[in-house]
Amino acid sequence: MHLLQLKKNESARIVDYLDKELASRLLTLGLLPETKLTYIRKAPFGGAHYIKFNGHAIALRENEALSIIIEKI
Repeated sequence: MHLLQLKKNESARIVDYLDKELASRLLTLGLLPETKLTYIRKAPFGGAHYIKFNGHAIALRENEALSIIIEKI
């Protein structure tokens, strides 16, 4: 299951990444495996996807969000 399969305000934990190149960027942002996150919302007009984790809120591009493999909690 990937991040974009979550509905608004659903939570999950990160399991792995599909794209290892994008994974290095996401790891730098603090999105480590086992990190709990909450899907906040999608920006209007096909923009970014907003998530919250460890007290931070960030926006991810669609390809970044699709590369995050999650497990619902």
